[in-house]
This record gives sequence, structure tokens and C-alpha cells, in this order.
Amino acid sequence: MAGLALSYGARAQSPAFEVASIRPNLSGGANTQINISGGRLTVTNGSLKTLIRNAYGILGFQLAGEPRWIDTDMYDIVATTGGSEKISADQLKPLLQNLLADRFALKVHWETRETSVYALMVDKNGPKFKESSGTQEPGINTSKGSGKGRMRGTREPISILASNLGNQLGAIVLDKTDLQRAYDWTLEWSLDPTVDSTEPSLFTALREQLGLRLNSQKGPMETLVIDSVKKPSEN
Repeated sequence: MAGLALSYGARAQSPAFEVASIRPNLSGGANTQINISGGRLTVTNGSLKTLIRNAYGILGFQLAGEPRWIDTDMYDIVATTGGSEKISADQLKPLLQNLLADRFALKVHWETRETSVYALMVDKNGPKFKESSGTQEPGINTSKGSGKGRMRGTREPISILASNLGNQLGAIVLDKTDLQRAYDWTLEWSLDPTVDSTEPSLFTALREQLGLRLNSQKGPMETLVIDSVKKPSEN
């Protein structure tokens, strides 16, 4: 159910890439690579949907009104700012928003929609993981194979765990744990839990392995609605 439109997407005034090349990728590959080196962004085999998600900081299910081709047409992109300073995470969003407005004629607006969400909470016996005490590079890795999912977080806040759980569940997961520091954790679960599964469901794994639980509830979800978009000309 659609809610009130909060604000209408418009082209960001700054910053913008100085030069950008966009070409179709017809390899049929399944993997997308996004790399930043200095002021240079390189995207290999990336869909417009992936670009929009990175530009606006959303999960796939927070996008509405999209034509089918934004998920199936793949592109190689090389874009540079003209400077040598590395593009930060905060800078990347407006840079991508400008690029999408310029080259894909993307116009969007935000809406708040009522939907089912999950609240991530500490279970009654408390968390079963420790605050990170190492010096490793922060990061999270999720892998799937042989019917099992595995998620490993290193020196990451629980908000990152909540966001990645949202990816797995296809729903917003709100961090209600009140855990404020960086933590290390490993979570393993069955991708298709049955009575014969050797691994628990994701919900059970959270309780047994991390001491957390997910509570289902209704709540607002910020949704990015596509008003119009076009395929780019190759150059």
C-alpha cells in the first residue's frame, strides 16, 4: 500500500564525475565487480538496479516501479572525478545519483509504505558473541553452497548484521539490540530447512549461535519509486 510521497528525486548538484564511459556487457556472467581506485570508479557487469541500490543506499525490495530491464541489462562503467583523492562512501552516493540522472535519465521519488518488518533483539540469555578485540580490517562475508548459508562479520556493528539479514529475508530488519560496539560473529544456517537438514533455519541459528532473535511486526519502509528511466546511449 502506497503512503505519502516524502520528497521527489532530483539531480544532485554536486559532486559529479568529470568523465564517464558506459558500455553494455554481453558476457552473460553472473558476478558484478565494483572497484574504487583514487578518483576512479570501475563497474564490471553491473545492472542498473545494482547502481541504484548503491546510489541511494537501499536494498532491492525497497525499489518500486522499475522496468524489467534494469535487472537484466548489464553494463561496464568507468567514471573518474578528475582527481587522485579516493572516493569515499559518502561521496559515492551523490556521484552515482548524478551519473544515473545524466546517462539513464533516472527520475525518482521517495514514499513511506507500511509493510512487514523484523526487529532484531537480544534473546533472553544474552548475546553469544564478543566485542572485537583484534585489528583486522572490518568486513562481512556471506557465502552459500551445498544448501548452507554462512555469514561472518569482523569488527562490524550489529546494524551491519541487521542489514545483511534483511538481504537474506527480503524484508527490513531493524536493529533493536542496543549493542553499540564492533563485534565478531559467525552464523551458519540451512537455505532450505527440513526435518532432514543438518543445519538450523536462519531464525533458529540466530538464537542458538548468536543469542539474538527476530520479532515480526508492522512498520514503515522507505521505498524509492522510479518515475522514469531510459537505456543509455553507448560511449
